[in-house]
Amino acid sequence: MTANILNNKTFIDTVLSIQSTQNDKELHWYIINIILPDLPQIIETLQICSNLLMYNSPQEPDSKQCIEKGPSIKLPLSLTNQQDSVNGIITRDGPYITDLNLTVKNHYFNKHFHKLHLIKPMVLEQLVNVLNLIKDSIAILQNLQSIDKELTLLSEKEENEHTIKHDQLICDFKKLLVNIHDSKTNLQLPSDPNLVFPLQVTDGENFEPQLSDRIAVDFYLSQNQVCIDLKSLHRITEKPWCEIDANGKSFVDKLKEEMKNKRSSIGDKSTSDAINQNNNTNIFSNMMSHLSLRHKYDTMDYITRCITYNNMVVVVNKKFEVSTEDPILISCFTKLDSLESIINGYISSLNSFSM
Repeated sequence: MTANILNNKTFIDTVLSIQSTQNDKELHWYIINIILPDLPQIIETLQICSNLLMYNSPQEPDSKQCIEKGPSIKLPLSLTNQQDSVNGIITRDGPYITDLNLTVKNHYFNKHFHKLHLIKPMVLEQLVNVLNLIKDSIAILQNLQSIDKELTLLSEKEENEHTIKHDQLICDFKKLLVNIHDSKTNLQLPSDPNLVFPLQVTDGENFEPQLSDRIAVDFYLSQNQVCIDLKSLHRITEKPWCEIDANGKSFVDKLKEEMKNKRSSIGDKSTSDAINQNNNTNIFSNMMSHLSLRHKYDTMDYITRCITYNNMVVVVNKKFEVSTEDPILISCFTKLDSLESIINGYISSLNSFSM
């Protein structure tokens, strides 16, 4: 009986070993004949994306071959809303906004300017991120090309070496997939909060006329569009709302955190209702005792509208978000989307061989 069990186990182990060897051979064939021959084309597509974003042309400038950098991309800006309007031209050159000529019609903004001109280039950090991710992706692919010769030279007897190279390729393709996904994300939205208001602080000296700290201007990418965000701000001077501690947190920031923590610590609805009612009675009543009726905003306005910006507490009087489609960004996104689909297909196939 024991001998039969041992024989069955030996048989199963033998079958599994043969199956594993066969899977490895099929995986080896797939990598050599399907994936590796495609790598030069993938590298070329990524290089074209990089050139488009850096030089506004699919080719890198080369004076010897009389290849010049592409012209700057001039894009129209236009927004009309009742009595307000924003019109002008924004110019992108590679990862920089190099020019802006804007006419704004709105009484909040017109206290500071009617026409706005950019006098210093502004970097689009999202494009810098994309360029770095593409550069890293090309390096990964160039390294994978070296596997081509190594795998070709390996004999069928060197199965352990096969497995090591196969595992390296799968790992690198996963890194590549993350890079391409992150590149697409950067073209779709500013995922880093440091790139936009209120963490991004406008340097008024970059504009003509020079902007006061009551105007915030953001440049960013969203949905393959170049966007400009204009905000007219009102500074809060009433206590305790205007107070900011040594860590840069305002009274409102701390109040919001306290309210959020109390809500998250409550388990059942009935307790939540009771405590919320108690909060309304105690917190807001106490707050109101510090305020006078002459203040411009009521308590809920302060809580919901106050923002900590540039070591001030402000509310936004008026905001304009104006965007314009950039054909180069659209082209690059389409190419990256196609590459993401291809890499996903490779990884799915590689995983199926490894099962």
